[in-house]
Amino acid sequence: MFVGVGPSRVRDMFSMARKHAPCILFIDEIDAVGRKRGGRNFAGHSEQENTLNQLLVEMDGFNTTTNVVVLAATNRVDILDKALLRPGRFDRQIFVPAPDIKGRASIFKVHLAPLKTTLDKDQLARKMASLTPGFTGADIANVCNEAALIAARDLNDNIQLKNFEQAIERVVAGMEKKTNVLQPEEKKTVAYHEAGHAVAGWFLEYADPLLKVSIIPRGKGLGYAQYLPREQYLYTKEQLFDRMCMTLGGRVSEEIFFGRITTGAQDDLQKITEIAYAQITQFGMNEKVGNVSFQVPKPGDVVLDKPYSEYTAQLIDNEVRSLVDSAHKRTRTLLSEHKEDVIKVAERLLKQEILSRDDMIELLGARPFREKSTYEEFVEGTGSFEEDTTLPEGLKEWNKPQEEDSEDGNKKSKETESNKFQAKPSKLASDDQQQPQQ
Repeated sequence: MFVGVGPSRVRDMFSMARKHAPCILFIDEIDAVGRKRGGRNFAGHSEQENTLNQLLVEMDGFNTTTNVVVLAATNRVDILDKALLRPGRFDRQIFVPAPDIKGRASIFKVHLAPLKTTLDKDQLARKMASLTPGFTGADIANVCNEAALIAARDLNDNIQLKNFEQAIERVVAGMEKKTNVLQPEEKKTVAYHEAGHAVAGWFLEYADPLLKVSIIPRGKGLGYAQYLPREQYLYTKEQLFDRMCMTLGGRVSEEIFFGRITTGAQDDLQKITEIAYAQITQFGMNEKVGNVSFQVPKPGDVVLDKPYSEYTAQLIDNEVRSLVDSAHKRTRTLLSEHKEDVIKVAERLLKQEILSRDDMIELLGARPFREKSTYEEFVEGTGSFEEDTTLPEGLKEWNKPQEEDSEDGNKKSKETESNKFQAKPSKLASDDQQQPQQ
């Protein structure tokens, strides 16, 4: 173990930055050295603490004329040492969330630029933005790359729209497993499970619009349904309850048509449990527990005790069970009413393996609720179709090359020199004219 290497590297890094001033120093994943001090190390100072102390010394906030701007990035602001976030150090925090639909369209335009396709790239960027809710910039780059690879495998000379749709499926659900052979009974169970999800979501008002349902194994799942969630930040109790009912559709369909349940609903049950506990312990959406919000431990945190009593814990468990049971009863009633529709969808799935939204409309009729599916419908009422990237007046020419300014300055200096040079002969000429008079 090399002791003192971390602080030495921090000193060298800042000395190099001062030599190249003005410059920007960027530290990625600063939580690797900027974790909270104390509590973990009982044998004196650790190397990590020494590195952090040196970083704090270099960023003491007194030398404000060094022309070195320090930027850092992290996903865990909650575990950073408080001294790092004081004024004079990292005192300005910028939260960078996943882009909205307009931001995704702008990012798609960047990544679509070098790709070879006959499609209109502006319209393609808008369509892809509406199909990829929740995607980050890295996910969008991955989709464009996957689309190019799929087109190359099919020996196409350009990328088509179906290649982009296949790329989204691959990023969301994983690779298609053509070698995973299901027994006829298992395949039928998967078909009715996915049909239960599709039909339940079709007749629930606040469920997300269905885009595609498939029984082809992908990733860890034996089948999947692709939805088109709307850009939404606030949810009501009714909306969350409808989502729970839609998620329970697969398990309830197995109970109705086979009289038995399988292990295929494990992921669905985990999602339902999370939604139910979040409503009661975080969002205050339960009358008995009340308008309270308890801090939920994050994955990896050590939990020594709960922030509520044993009585409250038992009350929360009872209310969660009651909420899940009511969602189960409602879903069972809904699918019992539309039993014939579930059979139609399941039998068509067994024949085609993939059903699109148009197939669902053909089998079940138009969805009884208004839904948004295009880019223009999603951004309606938000001001403009494109992302607002205008800058303040003082920053509009921030990226103007300095060479232009220097060239302008050289021209001005040359003009002044030429003016001086032209002025001198006139003075000499006046002196020559004055000499004969003397």
